[in-house]
Amino acid sequence: MKKLITLTCFGLAVLLFTTLAVTQSSCQKNTTCDVNILVVDTTGNSGLQVPVVGATVYLAASGYKGPGQVTGTATTDNTGHAYLSFKLPAIFDITATGTVNGTKMTGTGLVQLNIGGTATSTVLIH
Repeated sequence: MKKLITLTCFGLAVLLFTTLAVTQSSCQKNTTCDVNILVVDTTGNSGLQVPVVGATVYLAASGYKGPGQVTGTATTDNTGHAYLSFKLPAIFDITATGTVNGTKMTGTGLVQLNIGGTATSTVLIH
């Protein structure tokens, strides 16, 4: 009888531990927020949007100027895209700076990040 009680208690402990482990892992939500910024230029291109390679993209949490401000910086790839990831959603001001035909150009924009998604924005530099 003593062995049966011990085995039953051990079995219940294993079941409880397994249930807690599964519950804990299934409650963790993905809060990653990805952003894809396309930087383009129309100067001298008959209005066509041409991707800007090597542009610097700077994101800063919109309207927040205090300590611990959330920011991010990336450089556009050979398709004019810059990719960043953040842990929580926010609204970001975008500043993109690039050189087109030897001229430094800047553009601005705004993007809102959502939990578990990828936000996109296009910034026109001029």
